[in-house]
Amino acid sequence: MPEREIDARWIGRRIAQLRGERGWTLAALADRVDLSATQLSRIESSTRQPSLGTLIELARTFGIGLSQLVDGEPTAEYHLVRRADRLSKNLTDSELSTLSWDFPDIEALHVILEPASATPEAEHSGRDLLCVITGSVRVTINTDTLDLDRGDALRFSAHLPHVISNDSAETAEVMIIRIHPAGPHRGRASYGNL
Repeated sequence: MPEREIDARWIGRRIAQLRGERGWTLAALADRVDLSATQLSRIESSTRQPSLGTLIELARTFGIGLSQLVDGEPTAEYHLVRRADRLSKNLTDSELSTLSWDFPDIEALHVILEPASATPEAEHSGRDLLCVITGSVRVTINTDTLDLDRGDALRFSAHLPHVISNDSAETAEVMIIRIHPAGPHRGRASYGNL
């Protein structure tokens, strides 16, 4: 690892991102690395800098190398993710793939919903922009329900509980762009956790 100052803010955001991708709560990850949820929360919010031992244990728990955990924010002018390199997660009757990898402020997700299926309910910081690529979906935001067809787009405040469902007899594909505020992501974003 090159000798340079490690950006604690980036590391906190990176830990929060990796935890979120796996669908782990603060308490679940804290148990795995022998920290309290409060200590882990302080690391994610960058009010506490983790020790090297903690970083090594976190990297091991996430199943990545230490350099992948602490390497700085991506700075390239562009970022290409090949289809074969996507991180995917199979949900009950759907599949979710991330298209944006390590960028902390924006996520691009490709969701495939089989007929009569739905994402888990999610709520998190920031805004979501959803576009239906094929088929049709029903989006429930808080108590409102909206039916969207191919080509329809919807932007909404993601702190409200939301579910995407496919009540049709055909598979639906949805692209979701999440724009996060600066700092660690807050809330439970189940359908986006890889």
